[in-house]
Amino acid sequence: MMMMKCTRRNENPLTVFEDVFGSLFNDSFGTPTKTPKTSEWNPAVDIVESSDAYTLTADLPGLTKADVNLTVEEGVLTLTGERKAEQSESNEFGHRYERAYGKFSRSFELGSTVETGKIKAEFKNGMLKVELPKVEASKPYEVSIAE
Repeated sequence: MMMMKCTRRNENPLTVFEDVFGSLFNDSFGTPTKTPKTSEWNPAVDIVESSDAYTLTADLPGLTKADVNLTVEEGVLTLTGERKAEQSESNEFGHRYERAYGKFSRSFELGSTVETGKIKAEFKNGMLKVELPKVEASKPYEVSIAE
C-alpha cells in the first residue's frame, strides 16, 4: 500500500515555488542543515611492519603540520589535533555536511621493540608518516647452525 503525504500549501506563488523547489532539492541532497556538526572523529591510520621499523601513516586531509601534535610518553605514541569547520562569510546555506570536524586523539602502545629516541615524522599533502625504528635486539637475524 502506498502512502502519500498531504501538505497544505500557501496560495502565495512564491511560497509554492519555495515549497516545490525545496522538496526537490531535499530529495536530491537530503534535509538541509544550517551548520556543520562538530564531533570527535578519528583519522584513518595504517601501521605496517618491516624488518627494521614500523611505519604509521595517518590520513589528515585538510590539515596542516601546525594542526597536528605527536607525543611519546611512557611508551605510548599519541597523535592529536583538530579539524576546524570552514566558515563562510557570505549568505551561503549548507544543505549537507558529511565531513567530520572537531578534535581527535589516537594513541598507540609502542612496547619495548621501538627505539623511541629515533622516531621520525613527516607531514605532506594531508598525510602524516611516522617511522618507528625497531630496537636492534628486536630485529630478526639468522642464527647459524653448527654441525
